[in-house]
This record gives sequence, C-alpha cells and structure tokens, in this order.
Amino acid sequence: MPESLENRFLEEVRKLKQKKRKRIVRIGVLLLLVAILSASVYLFFQGNLAISNTTLFFSIALVIFICSLIVFIFNKKRSLVRYQSDTHPLLFWQNNNFKRIKPKYLLGYTLLIIALIYQTNPYLFSNTINDLVNSIVYKPTPPILNSPWPWQYNARIDPIIANMPSNVETSIQSVAKYITQHQSDPYLRIKAIHDYVISRVTYDLDVLKIGIRPAQDAKTVFLTHKGVCEGYANLFMALGRAIGADVVYIRGKIRRDLAPVELIPKVVRLVNSDYDWTNHAWNAVKILDNWQLVDTTWDDRDSSEMGFSSYSAEYLTLPPQVMSISHFPDQLDWQLLPRRENYNTFENKPLLMPQFFIESLTLISPAEYKTNVEKVAVIKIASSPNYRKKIVAFSTKLQKSESSFWELPGSVNLLEDNQDTQRKLQDIKKCESQWNGSTETEISCKFAESGDYEVYVLSLGKKISLLGQLKFHALLR
Repeated sequence: MPESLENRFLEEVRKLKQKKRKRIVRIGVLLLLVAILSASVYLFFQGNLAISNTTLFFSIALVIFICSLIVFIFNKKRSLVRYQSDTHPLLFWQNNNFKRIKPKYLLGYTLLIIALIYQTNPYLFSNTINDLVNSIVYKPTPPILNSPWPWQYNARIDPIIANMPSNVETSIQSVAKYITQHQSDPYLRIKAIHDYVISRVTYDLDVLKIGIRPAQDAKTVFLTHKGVCEGYANLFMALGRAIGADVVYIRGKIRRDLAPVELIPKVVRLVNSDYDWTNHAWNAVKILDNWQLVDTTWDDRDSSEMGFSSYSAEYLTLPPQVMSISHFPDQLDWQLLPRRENYNTFENKPLLMPQFFIESLTLISPAEYKTNVEKVAVIKIASSPNYRKKIVAFSTKLQKSESSFWELPGSVNLLEDNQDTQRKLQDIKKCESQWNGSTETEISCKFAESGDYEVYVLSLGKKISLLGQLKFHALLR
C-alpha cells in the first residue's frame, strides 16, 4: 500500500510538472507569435517591410503552422518515447492521445476558419492566389530592351483601330483576330490593343459618384464601353491574351495625392470611410521576352481639356523607373526594378510625370516630394542644350481640412456638387523662373506665411504639359 501511494504521488507530481511545462511552452509560443505578427504588421504599415501582401499572408500562415507543430510535438513527445520503446510501431498509433485528434475534426476546424476569413474578405484568397500564380508562372524580371516609348512617331490612334469596321467589333476574339491580321510588329500590336481600349471605353464616373461598382469583367466592359481601372485592365488583358501575348493583371496603389478624391462626393467618402481610394489596377505585358508596364486607364484622357492633347501613350510600355513614381504594385516583383522599393520610398519620391522624362529633364533638387524650407523653395531642373520650352511653376497654399479622411484642404457641404473641388486653393502665385546658362532652370517660390504649399511645374511650348508637383512646408522665423 505505501508503495502504491508513493507511485500515485510521484505520478501526480509528474503530471503537475508536465502541465507546467506545457503551460510555459504554450505561453512562450503565444508570445512569440504575437511578437512576430505585431512586428510584421507594424513594419508593413510603416512601409519598412518590403514584402507584398501575398508574402505577408503566407508568412503569417507559416508562423502559425510552425507554432502549432511545436506545441503538438511537445504534447506527444513523452508518449512517443514511451511507446516507441516497448510497443510495436503499428500499435503506437492506437494510443488514446492520438485518437483524440481525428482528421475529420482537424479538417472541419480548418474549413471553418477559412470560411470565416473568406466571409470577411472574399478577395483575400483569390487575389493572393492569383498574385502568387502570376509570379510563379510568369516570373517577372526587369526589361533588358528599351521599348518604343515615348512613341513620338506614333503619337496618334493606330489607323487599324481608327478605321476598324463596325462588324468586326462583335467580340473580343474578333477584334484580336483583326489586329493580328493587320499588324505584325509585336510592339505595334500591343499599341493597337492599348488604342482600342482607350478609344472604345469611357471611364465610369458614376462609380465614383454613387459608390456602386458594376461588373468589371472584360466581356461586360467590351459590351458596355464603360468601366473603371479594373475593367480597363481586364479588357486589355483579354485582348492581349487573345492575340497570344502574355499579359498580367496587376493590382496595387497609386500615390496618395493622385487619388481622384475631388471627383468623389463627400457623402460617399464618409459612407465608405474604410475604403482605400488609392487602389488601382494596370497591366504588364511580355514583348520580345521583355516585361513592359501599361496603364490604359491613365492614358484615357478627356479630349475636352483645353491645351492638352486628346491622345496619350504616356503609360504605354514606359520604363519601370518612371512607372514606379506613381504606381506601387501589391506584388513587388511587378515593380520590374533591379531593386525593390518599399512604400515609404514610393511616397517620398518627387512626383514627376512621364512628360518630365519624355522631355529628357533631370531634377537636381529637391530630392524628396515634401521638403521643409524657410520662406523660399528652390527647384533646380537640368535640360539638354537644345531644349526650347519654357519651364514655369505655380504655388498655392493648402488649407486645413476640418473633417476629411484624406486630410485634404477644404471643407464643404455633404451634398456639394462634384464640380466644386475639395482642394480649396488660395493665393495662387507664379514662381520666378531663371535660366542659369543653357541647361539649367532655377525656380524660386516665395512663401509669405507658414504652412504647407503645393508647387506645380509645367512646360510651355505648342501645348501645356504638367511636369510634376512638389510639396513644401514653410517655416518662417
């Protein structure tokens, strides 16, 4: 009896020690998991973690799996050692501890968690899987060959598209077939598809006004001739693949200050306060074994803009270094840069338009988008010796916003007409431009008050071209 009591006592002590070890391991694993997830989320939203949503998602899933595996192995370690020593391997799996975890229950809980996540965000899995497949299948790499950009000798709608018979436009396949029959050059084929999309599709502003998004699949956009960036990109991809080209749909963000917030009524922004208006979609297409970037949405200009050309191919196979100023893909491989850039770097770049590079200009200073200055902001731009245009700039002080999600200047009524901009610009002033020698322009913008100012840089020639915009914070002492 005493021996039996002693054995029972030792067994209880052993169980208590085992429970304590289990508790310590579980707490440690939990703290490790929380620390890893917190650090990852913090770095991701700060822009210091140069990974995509896809990589982050699968990394978190992998961490959870590894932690769960550690807990499982620890719980079964003692049983594993004991049964492997004195039990036949086939009888080992009949242990009651292993019977507690049945595959059907594990599968059921897993499917339940997946269903809950899918219900919360149905696009998480589809977008993540699509992005992952695109990266694995298409293997994006920076282009080696230069494209015909900026298309100076083809700065108009392709005649094949302009003169396309109406009976051809019955389906995406028939349009693609017509293009391949009448154009053999691989770059001009892609340009023809680009021109078809921007000439046949009109941006659906009602989506911004009322916040309701119709179907944006390629077939719907082809038939209705209306769409938003998603629809433009889907139609371009469908036409490109129909001619046999490798085309990828890219989702990502644009610069915060380029989001079309002024077109969205304030009531819609408040109702959809959790929506990220910088979301955007564009394409990558492989031409002669080189990946090139295309944004048909941004090339679909309003022909009624006085002083601006109605046709644009600025975002057709432009260099990745130029595209990366305004477009930030979720899948960082599609930056097509030799070295990936994080979101902070993206937002801090001087906001230069493609036209700036088309005119072969170089920004000497400032080096960042927003700069602190005292009274005067100085912008220096270098040009080629034969540059004949005049570079000018205008500055305007940004007013503080009372209740804007985007912290944009201005305060308006909830039912304000869309024609009234959310940017209430006051005291628009022309900056002083001075030509230092034959290749450098120095622009001086004087600020009378402390605050934030926005400076727009333009070139004046046969037409007015926006070259870029910069921000300055004036600190008057």
